[in-house]
Amino acid sequence: MPRRFFRRVSSGYLRKEQPWYLRPFDMLSAHPTFLSVNRRSVAGAIWIGLFIGLLPLPGQTIIAILAALMLRVNMPIAAVTPLITNPLTMGPIFYWEYGLGRLILDIPPRNFAIELSWDWVTTGFIAIWKPLLLGCFITATIVASIGYLAVSVTWRLIVAARYRRRHISNR
Repeated sequence: MPRRFFRRVSSGYLRKEQPWYLRPFDMLSAHPTFLSVNRRSVAGAIWIGLFIGLLPLPGQTIIAILAALMLRVNMPIAAVTPLITNPLTMGPIFYWEYGLGRLILDIPPRNFAIELSWDWVTTGFIAIWKPLLLGCFITATIVASIGYLAVSVTWRLIVAARYRRRHISNR
């Protein structure tokens, strides 16, 4: 499965001498769990990254790394996956999540404009926070679970196909 790809990519990382600023984290990079490439670790990292990436949080990558440390899953994958919400995709994703939350809470649509100011946060965000956070939580849970299942099922199918191929060629 993708194990060969991830091992090839991480093998160069594991052999290198770490820069001075990463030396305090040598213990983490040497730990086999945080860079392991198995179905559970990769699927769990995908779930964490997608879930955190779909929530309107600052510092999503740092939060994903901390969650990966706590849940002992692949840290690099958990750190990269939240990048699905980048400046280009953030607007449509959060608009969809707001619409979903508004639909569930049965709130009539409102016209609002987002401004990057403290005044808007204290007044404008108050009007949309409930449907936005509800939609974010529901969407994040569903998308992260679908990602977890997709990685797990794909991984199992590829492993089973390799197993069959290997045993057919040995006959």
